[in-house]
Amino acid sequence: MTRRQKGKGRPSGKVIARDFPFIVEIAVPPGGLGKRLNAMHAFHKQRGIQVAHLPHRHEDDGDNLLWCFARRAIAEEFAAEFGGALVEARERLGWLAD
Repeated sequence: MTRRQKGKGRPSGKVIARDFPFIVEIAVPPGGLGKRLNAMHAFHKQRGIQVAHLPHRHEDDGDNLLWCFARRAIAEEFAAEFGGALVEARERLGWLAD
Protein backbone atom coordinates (compact mmCIF):
# COMPACT_ATOMS: atom_id res chain seq x y z
CA MET A 1 0.00 0.00 0.00
CA THR A 2 1.35 3.45 -0.85
CA ARG A 3 1.20 6.41 1.48
CA ARG A 4 -0.94 9.27 0.22
CA GLN A 5 -0.17 12.96 0.42
CA LYS A 6 -2.47 14.71 2.82
CA GLY A 7 -5.54 16.02 1.02
CA LYS A 8 -4.42 15.19 -2.52
CA GLY A 9 -5.18 11.47 -2.78
CA ARG A 10 -1.96 10.81 -4.73
CA PRO A 11 1.29 9.12 -3.78
CA SER A 12 4.19 11.49 -3.16
CA GLY A 13 7.10 11.77 -5.60
CA LYS A 14 9.30 9.77 -3.20
CA VAL A 15 6.74 6.96 -2.99
CA ILE A 16 6.36 6.82 -6.76
CA ALA A 17 10.14 6.78 -7.27
CA ARG A 18 10.46 3.94 -4.74
CA ASP A 19 7.49 1.81 -5.83
CA PHE A 20 7.65 2.56 -9.57
CA PRO A 21 11.38 2.85 -10.33
CA PHE A 22 11.17 2.67 -14.13
CA ILE A 23 10.13 5.86 -15.92
CA VAL A 24 9.12 6.29 -19.53
CA GLU A 25 9.39 9.86 -20.77
CA ILE A 26 6.90 10.67 -23.51
CA ALA A 27 7.34 13.90 -25.47
CA VAL A 28 4.11 15.88 -25.76
CA PRO A 29 3.67 17.35 -29.25
CA PRO A 30 2.47 20.98 -29.58
CA GLY A 31 -1.14 19.86 -30.21
CA GLY A 32 -1.15 17.43 -27.27
CA LEU A 33 -1.39 13.63 -27.27
CA GLY A 34 -5.07 13.38 -28.19
CA LYS A 35 -6.30 9.80 -28.62
CA ARG A 36 -2.81 8.53 -27.92
CA LEU A 37 -3.27 9.57 -24.27
CA ASN A 38 -6.44 7.47 -24.12
CA ALA A 39 -4.47 4.54 -25.53
CA MET A 40 -1.83 5.00 -22.82
CA HIS A 41 -4.48 4.78 -20.12
CA ALA A 42 -6.03 1.76 -21.88
CA PHE A 43 -2.57 0.09 -21.86
CA HIS A 44 -2.65 0.22 -18.06
CA LYS A 45 -6.27 -0.89 -17.75
CA GLN A 46 -5.84 -3.85 -20.12
CA ARG A 47 -2.91 -5.13 -18.05
CA GLY A 48 -4.53 -4.43 -14.69
CA ILE A 49 -1.69 -2.16 -13.58
CA GLN A 50 -1.94 1.08 -11.61
CA VAL A 51 -1.42 4.32 -13.51
CA ALA A 52 1.43 6.18 -11.84
CA HIS A 53 2.95 9.30 -13.29
CA LEU A 54 4.79 12.33 -12.08
CA PRO A 55 4.04 15.92 -13.05
CA HIS A 56 5.27 16.64 -16.55
CA ARG A 57 8.67 18.13 -17.19
CA HIS A 58 9.11 21.39 -19.05
CA GLU A 59 12.11 21.59 -21.37
CA ASP A 60 13.14 24.25 -23.88
CA ASP A 61 12.08 21.93 -26.70
CA GLY A 62 8.68 21.00 -25.18
CA ASP A 63 6.98 19.05 -22.41
CA ASN A 64 7.41 15.42 -21.37
CA LEU A 65 5.04 13.19 -19.44
CA LEU A 66 6.74 10.87 -16.94
CA TRP A 67 4.97 7.49 -16.75
CA CYS A 68 6.20 5.29 -13.89
CA PHE A 69 6.25 1.49 -13.72
CA ALA A 70 7.03 -1.10 -11.07
CA ARG A 71 8.45 -3.62 -13.57
CA ARG A 72 11.08 -2.97 -16.22
CA ALA A 73 9.47 -5.36 -18.73
CA ILE A 74 6.18 -3.45 -18.68
CA ALA A 75 8.02 -0.11 -18.93
CA GLU A 76 9.94 -1.42 -21.96
CA GLU A 77 6.70 -2.58 -23.58
CA PHE A 78 5.08 0.82 -22.95
CA ALA A 79 8.13 2.66 -24.36
CA ALA A 80 8.13 0.45 -27.47
CA GLU A 81 4.41 0.95 -28.07
CA PHE A 82 4.31 4.70 -27.47
CA GLY A 83 7.81 5.78 -28.45
CA GLY A 84 9.26 6.94 -25.16
CA ALA A 85 12.64 6.87 -23.48
CA LEU A 86 13.09 4.47 -20.56
CA VAL A 87 15.09 5.74 -17.57
CA GLU A 88 15.38 4.62 -13.97
CA ALA A 89 13.93 6.83 -11.24
CA ARG A 90 17.32 7.19 -9.53
CA GLU A 91 18.83 8.55 -12.75
CA ARG A 92 16.07 11.04 -13.45
CA LEU A 93 14.79 11.72 -9.93
CA GLY A 94 17.77 11.00 -7.68
CA TRP A 95 16.71 13.66 -5.23
CA LEU A 96 13.26 12.07 -4.90
CA ALA A 97 14.39 8.46 -4.62
CA ASP A 98 16.73 9.00 -1.65
